[in-house]
Amino acid sequence: MRQLLVRIDDALVAVENLFLIVAHAAIAVLVIAGVALRYVFNDPLTWGEELIIGLFTWMVFVAAASALRAHMHIRIDAMAPLWRRPALRWMNLATVIVGLAILGVMTWASLEQLAQEWVVELPMLGVSKAWFLAAMPVGMVLAAVHVLRLWVEQGAAGVFRGEVESLTEGGEA
Repeated sequence: MRQLLVRIDDALVAVENLFLIVAHAAIAVLVIAGVALRYVFNDPLTWGEELIIGLFTWMVFVAAASALRAHMHIRIDAMAPLWRRPALRWMNLATVIVGLAILGVMTWASLEQLAQEWVVELPMLGVSKAWFLAAMPVGMVLAAVHVLRLWVEQGAAGVFRGEVESLTEGGEA
């Protein structure tokens, strides 16, 4: 089971990274093309802004999951040293369980929103607004998979540790 989780997570990380590269490049090209078409040729790219916003939305949620996997989220480290004490180590487990619960609730709420917005069509692209809103539940599920893998490999204390801790303790950043 552990090897399956590791393989799935590794595949998801590869897809996330490729998606982030392609989406970032597409946004850059669309912005440059939009500016050139609007100001040089006086013919604006009417659907470009909607697509840029959609791609950026997807980038935010996929990158949030990717950042969690790489221990790149900002956190307040005032409590972390306390949780290393043997009597308070249970707090690490509580943090992981609460974190997974929050991801679950956010996934559920975003799926509810997605169902309501499925019938709303974007005016310029002519596609359902749900295609853009799907970024949140996908990002939450990706984050949950990453949390599970980190939990299995590094224990509860290793899931939400910061980048500096990962580097100073010899962990992977």
